Amino acid sequence: MASMADGWKLIRDYMDRLAFEGKKNAIYRGQANYEWEPIPSWFRGRWLGIGNQHRLDEWKWRAARFASPTPTDDIEWLVLAQHFGLPTTLLDWTTSPLIALFFACDDKAMIDQDGCVWITSINQFEKAHHTLTISPFAANRSKPFIINAVGKNVRSTAQDSMLTLHTENDINSYNRRRLFTVPASLKAVTLNQLEKLGIAGDRLLYDIGHLVETLKTEQLGRSLTLTLTDVPEPPTA
Repeated sequence: MASMADGWKLIRDYMDRLAFEGKKNAIYRGQANYEWEPIPSWFRGRWLGIGNQHRLDEWKWRAARFASPTPTDDIEWLVLAQHFGLPTTLLDWTTSPLIALFFACDDKAMIDQDGCVWITSINQFEKAHHTLTISPFAANRSKPFIINAVGKNVRSTAQDSMLTLHTENDINSYNRRRLFTVPASLKAVTLNQLEKLGIAGDRLLYDIGHLVETLKTEQLGRSLTLTLTDVPEPPTA
């Protein structure tokens, strides 16, 4: 069974890798399954979510009551959808390698699979300085856009988020590679140690529901410990 010390060692090994292979203008993406390619959720074969203007307009109409502050352009509406789990043509990245490591470990459905952190460079993309003028689904771009999502909503700010905007023609048109592998057996202890560094789900996901589940898990663990310590010793002969 992995120990807390194993979690610290993995983080140290990761930082050592960054010292040698980290690049200026690098961005990172954590994925809980090593086999997954970094492809926007809209293009993963199920065509759920928002991949065209009609779907985006429907989202804007139905989500308006929940959006505060209200997004000011189509890209901001797409960013809002992405950060609340609706599949889009955006792909999440972060400027923080530790946040990427968190997401390589966090998916409970993939707890038995090795995770990994991907790395690419901002320079691989066209910087979207003025999102108001960008048509999200235009197919005639020379390369994907990159959007600095910090400040777009609370989740994207908490995650130091960068988002790349893709079409079906450019999802594989840029250089990226796997930087670091997280063994499945070390995911849980790595998450525990990342929390001590301030990298935790309730902060990154800005979700009170995530905090509630964390508290329940912690309290369940404490209750189990108390129950075990209250068991009387068996009588001696």
